[in-house]
Amino acid sequence: MGDQLRWSTLLLQGRFAELADLPARMSDAGHSHPGLLRALAAAHAGDEAATRALLAEATAEAPYSREFTPLWLRCQAQAAAVLGDRPAAERLLAELAPYSGEWLVSLYGCDLSGPVDLWTGLLAATLGDHDLAVDLFTAAARSADRLRARPWSIEARSHLATAYQNLGDPTRAAELFDTVTAEATSLGLHHIPARVRSARTEPLPPNEFRRTDSVWCLRYAGQETRVPDSKGLRDLHFLLGRPGTDVPAVRLLSPEAPVVPSYTGDPLLDDTAKAAYRHRLTELDAAIDHATTLGDDTRAATLDTERAALLTELRTSSGLAGRTRRLGDESERARKAVTARIRDAIRKLADLHPTLADHLHATITTGSSCSYHPTAPTPWRL
Repeated sequence: MGDQLRWSTLLLQGRFAELADLPARMSDAGHSHPGLLRALAAAHAGDEAATRALLAEATAEAPYSREFTPLWLRCQAQAAAVLGDRPAAERLLAELAPYSGEWLVSLYGCDLSGPVDLWTGLLAATLGDHDLAVDLFTAAARSADRLRARPWSIEARSHLATAYQNLGDPTRAAELFDTVTAEATSLGLHHIPARVRSARTEPLPPNEFRRTDSVWCLRYAGQETRVPDSKGLRDLHFLLGRPGTDVPAVRLLSPEAPVVPSYTGDPLLDDTAKAAYRHRLTELDAAIDHATTLGDDTRAATLDTERAALLTELRTSSGLAGRTRRLGDESERARKAVTARIRDAIRKLADLHPTLADHLHATITTGSSCSYHPTAPTPWRL
């Protein structure tokens, strides 16, 4: 427990060199999760490569007992922020949101991992919702101030300053950066000034294509407009985040799907499969009649359910006039749908923001695969 307290203190102070040997020593003394400690230190230091490698080690140590769960949640949240892992950020934000206003306490009080709002703020920022991030970082700082936990207040306000900068409020961000740097230096929080220097030297992208709730904020070439949500705008947002990458149209139809089906010209069901389906339907008809004759309504209902499922599958695999649908038909349907909604979105932008519409018209290609190919690097805030 003494080593755990020392580890927590060194981590909060950003004394990463002194932290390096502690997990091994703690493991020798019986600590059950040294990999978790190493991953957390890497994430707190903002070391992307080490975080990626050590997170796998920490994941291998799972599942975690109740006394370690808060520490593991913090580790995952910080890692998601460092790695820019949006799916993980969405999952963790939903998991941690119910505990807003509370603190993460592990190992019977031997480890305080700060206010939950601090980590959900990082997750919101990772997802590009900087308005929510400001609210959460503000709540985290106030909670720490009420407890007179100055290191955690400084930690929260350092991220709050970055969130203000991302929202395009450089004046407020600069004032907060200066205050945070002075306080962190006085307390010996070594990593905070370094983080501030890195954040202040990173310019905010001049162009924006970002959605808040049902409204998109679009900024390009110094002009800004706001437009209601549409599928075409979501397609464009997906492509702008992957410049130079060919994205199958079927992927845009289901952008959250982990695996995109590879559509070819093969039929969904060949003649052999359809014959087997029809043979089974004949068997089911006979079995249903027999069960009904015996008064076995339960079995009849079960068989009827199977029959309905088979009929649905046959209908799904057939097009007009009972012709077998082919997987290539699905690809063509995706191409037409995605192309139409992207073109419609750009057409509507022509009146609201003609410069942006011209840029998208010149750089977005549509078809079976869609892509964004700007002639010069064009950074976006997404």
